[in-house]
Amino acid sequence: MKSKSFKRTIAVLLAVAVCALPLAGCGANSSKDEINVIAWDGTWSEQMFKDFEAQTGIKVNVTFIDDTETLASKLVHGGSSYDVIDLEGAYINLFVKYGLLAKIDDSKIPNQKYIVKAYNKGAPGDRKLKYSVPDMAPDYTTVVYNKETCPIEIHSFKDLANPKLKGQVAVISATGSLYGEALKALGCSPASAKRKDIARANALLAKIKKNVKAFAGESAASQLENGECSVAYCWDYPVLCNDSKANWNKFGYVKLSDGYEQYQQYWAIPKRSQHKEAAEKLINFILEPKELAKSYREYGGVPLERRDVIGKYLKSDYYSNPVMTYAEDMADGNLWNVSVNDKQTEIMDEYYTNLMGDKAKKSN
Repeated sequence: MKSKSFKRTIAVLLAVAVCALPLAGCGANSSKDEINVIAWDGTWSEQMFKDFEAQTGIKVNVTFIDDTETLASKLVHGGSSYDVIDLEGAYINLFVKYGLLAKIDDSKIPNQKYIVKAYNKGAPGDRKLKYSVPDMAPDYTTVVYNKETCPIEIHSFKDLANPKLKGQVAVISATGSLYGEALKALGCSPASAKRKDIARANALLAKIKKNVKAFAGESAASQLENGECSVAYCWDYPVLCNDSKANWNKFGYVKLSDGYEQYQQYWAIPKRSQHKEAAEKLINFILEPKELAKSYREYGGVPLERRDVIGKYLKSDYYSNPVMTYAEDMADGNLWNVSVNDKQTEIMDEYYTNLMGDKAKKSN
């Protein structure tokens, strides 16, 4: 659930900042019995939204997206006033900074009490959760490998440059994650905007690139499952575990000694929404354990809410999935997460374009 490259997204977000407040209250959606939602594809049960419609009489129009750039673009050019958005934690700081989010009335969302305490934490820019509500448990970007075919033991991100891995590596095309991890592996802050630090990170990535078989976009699960690659830098361990029980013993993950990225998603309400009360009602409804469980039954994953309240709505063997142990294990490691930063982003994108050559120029 990460963007591939940040530069264009930042430009769009700035446009949103300019447009949002003057347009408040003037969106195309004016019906009090209808709300518009932007949510991540492959995460949420459509039945859950239908249940909300049946219970409240409020129609829900859901637009599914797969990157934050699309979300930002729709906020500006989508032709509707959106009422609930599914937002990456790395971007919340920008949305708050530019005044794009409405404050959440916690009294209207009492079902937050069911969220696992360790998961009920705010992102940078909204640590006290004034503008957002967690909508998923944290996940991690790290190295995932095939236990049978990976030829070396991996402990550090730098190990991906080992010549024994030539032609066996897949990496997700997420600029911030790649450069952040390379910076961390080199002992720098993953938030560093120093050109010399990012240049060093780029040099490490250039060494790793020699071993890369596939730049996998949003997911490297298929490259691992079909045997094309034996190792990947990705966020796909939960996907693999949820795809098939055969993957439970086939794939492993690495608690990188250098540290690894933790990220999380949040519900938020744009300030220009005309239906804040209905938006808060929907968020609270989604957090009903019985309703939230519908999404986990369809797509799997570590439940955001406590087992004692949501477990009875899941399959009896749901908590046998190794992704549960993975979540506990990864939560106490050397974690990092950073907000999107204009200066760092500009430098990273410059180096990334050169690193990728024609491929990056075409995708950008």
